[in-house]
Amino acid sequence: MACLALVFALAIELPASAQYAAVIQACSQDVTTVCSQSGQNRFNECVKSHFPELSERCKASLVRIATTLKACAIDIQEHCHLIKPGAGRVFLCVKRHFSALSDPCKEAIAAGRQ
Repeated sequence: MACLALVFALAIELPASAQYAAVIQACSQDVTTVCSQSGQNRFNECVKSHFPELSERCKASLVRIATTLKACAIDIQEHCHLIKPGAGRVFLCVKRHFSALSDPCKEAIAAGRQ
């Protein structure tokens, strides 16, 4: 669950990634319908509060990102710990350091693209 919370917090922060673009595409309808009813405007707050109500496509997309973030957490901490989240900065840092990432992180990134 903590990993999903990290996804929700970073989903808006890392828009440049193809995985995040997929989440936006998969979840946009859910956020519009589910969150408009609750008056919530922020994606991460909505997802935390209404995860069970989201479509299977949206939930699967969020889980893929959570899996990638979990696999890459040590790599992100090692290579990007000084990067302030927002505007895709962490994603760009990971991209710059891709060759130095661990194999599990690289594999999770590749799997998430499929």
